Amino acid sequence: MGSDKFLNFLVVLSGLLSCEAKRPNIVFIIADDLGWNDVSFHGSNQILTPNIDSLAYSGVSLGRYYSHAICTPSRAALLTGKYSHVVGMQGYPLVMSEDRGIPTCVTVLPEYLKKAGYSTNLVGKWHVGSSREEYLPTSRGFDSHFGHRSGYMDYYEYTYEETWSIGKVSGMTLFRNLTAAWDVKGYITDVYTEQATTIIKNHDTSTPLFLLVAHVAPHSGNEGSMLQAPPDLVRQLRYVESPERRIFAAMVKKLDDSVGDIVQALHNKNMLEDTIIVFVSDNGGMTTGVYNNYASNYPLRGIKMSPFEGGIRVTGLLWAANLNNTSHYWDGYMHVADWLPTLLSAANVPIPKDIDGIDHWKNINSDSASERTTMYEIDDYAGYASIIYGDYKLITGNVTKSFATYQGGNLTGIIGDSPPYGNALVESTVYNVLKSHDLTFDTKYECLRKKTTIKCDKPSAPICFPDKDTVCLYNIKEDPCETTELSAKHPDLVCEMSSLLRAEAARRMPRVKPTFRNPLSAPSRFNYTWDVWI
Repeated sequence: MGSDKFLNFLVVLSGLLSCEAKRPNIVFIIADDLGWNDVSFHGSNQILTPNIDSLAYSGVSLGRYYSHAICTPSRAALLTGKYSHVVGMQGYPLVMSEDRGIPTCVTVLPEYLKKAGYSTNLVGKWHVGSSREEYLPTSRGFDSHFGHRSGYMDYYEYTYEETWSIGKVSGMTLFRNLTAAWDVKGYITDVYTEQATTIIKNHDTSTPLFLLVAHVAPHSGNEGSMLQAPPDLVRQLRYVESPERRIFAAMVKKLDDSVGDIVQALHNKNMLEDTIIVFVSDNGGMTTGVYNNYASNYPLRGIKMSPFEGGIRVTGLLWAANLNNTSHYWDGYMHVADWLPTLLSAANVPIPKDIDGIDHWKNINSDSASERTTMYEIDDYAGYASIIYGDYKLITGNVTKSFATYQGGNLTGIIGDSPPYGNALVESTVYNVLKSHDLTFDTKYECLRKKTTIKCDKPSAPICFPDKDTVCLYNIKEDPCETTELSAKHPDLVCEMSSLLRAEAARRMPRVKPTFRNPLSAPSRFNYTWDVWI
C-alpha cells in the first residue's frame, strides 16, 4: 500500500473509531415522593405538568414502571442494578445518625459510566450513605456533587432534623462536594435547577455527560414547615381547593419548570438530540402520616412505605430524539433496578452479569414485550414482602394499615376551572424547544393520556390486609387498584409465588435496626452540619 493510500486509510479508520466511540449524554431526573396522580399526563387537570408531559408525549411513557416503596431502597437499586434487599439498603429510610451505606464492594452506575469516559455529576439528593467519606458520591464515581445527603430538608434553610432521646437535633445538610454550602441562598428547587443548567452550559462536549438531578421536591420538609413554595406561585394556584394541596401543587409546578429549564439548557448547548432524558419518581406519594406532603396516588391503593400499587407503581418516562417507539407508550414491566443495564446498553457499555436489573433498551425502542416477569419488594425492617409474578401480585407479612388504604381522592377538588391543558402544553418550554427540532407531538397525545389514566371501581367487599395468618393476592393487570382478593380462588398460585418469595428472601442482606441515634453524628460536633462522623 502506498504512503498516500495508507494515510487515507488511517484517516477513515480514525473517523470510524471516533464515530463508534460517541456515546449519548444521559440526564436522569428524579422527583421525591411524587404521586401517580400528580402529573397531568396521567389524566389529572388539577396539577398541570406541561414540560414533563411534553417529554412523555414525544418520548415513551412507561405505563408499568415500578420502584421500591421507600426512597433509600429505590436509590440504592437505581445505582447498583440490584434489589435493595440484596445490598442491605431495604426498609426504613436511612437517617443521618446511622452508619450505613451502599457497600463499597458494589460497583455503582456512575462508576461504570466514568470508566467509559463520561463526565459524572450529581445535583441534589444522595441518601444512600454519608457517615463515612467512602460512602459519599465523590467516592462512588461522581466527579462532583452539589446537594443534600439526607432524605429531605428545609427548602430555604437547607436544614435537616431528627428526633433523638434528648429532643430535636438539626443541622445543615447541603454540601458542595465535601464542604458545607453555607454561601447558597434561594428556593432549593431553583438552586438545583441553576446548578444543573450551569453544568450543562459548561460541559466539554468532547466527552459524554451523565447528570443525575435528584430533586428534593415535592418531599415534605421538617416538621415545623412541611410544605414550602414561593407564596406568589401558591396564590396563582388558588383554583386548587385544598390549601395544603395548593402548596404541594406549587412545589410540583417548580419541579416541572425545572424540567423545562434543563431541556432548554440542553438545546442551548446543542446537546439535546444527543441526550437521553429520564424522568421518574423514587416511590409513591406520602398522602398522610409521617412526612406527609399531600401527594396523591389515587385511584391506586396505598402510599409510600407500602407494597401496594400506590407505593411502588410510579411515574416514569424515557425520552430520546431517535426513539423508534411510535406509540410513545410502553406497557411492559420495568423495575428501578433495570435502569443501570438499560442505560449502559444505550451507551454501548458492557453490562455486568451479577445484577438483578434487566436491559429494556431494545424492547422500549421497538415497543416489544418486556423480558421482566417477576419483581420483589422485601422489607425485613417493617416485616412485609411482595412478589409480582406475571399478572399477579402476592403480599405477605404485616403492613401498616394506615399506609395501605385508598387515599388522595379527596385532594383533587378544583374551584371553578383549572387553566386550559392544551394551552399549557403549547406554551411550555419543552414543547417550544421540541418544536424548534421538529420533534413535537400532535393531538394524538390525548390517546396516550387515556392509556396512562387508571380508573377503578370501588371495592365491593372489605379490603384485604396481610398479616401472619393472611396473604393477599391480586390480578394487577385486570385489577390495578387491588380491590378483589383472589387467594382462595388460586391456592396453587399462592403456593408457587410464596415459594419464589422465600427463595428471594434467602438472598437478602439482613437489615439491622439501629437501636439509638449515634451521638457521634451530632451536628454540634461539626459546626452544626450533618457531616461525615466516622
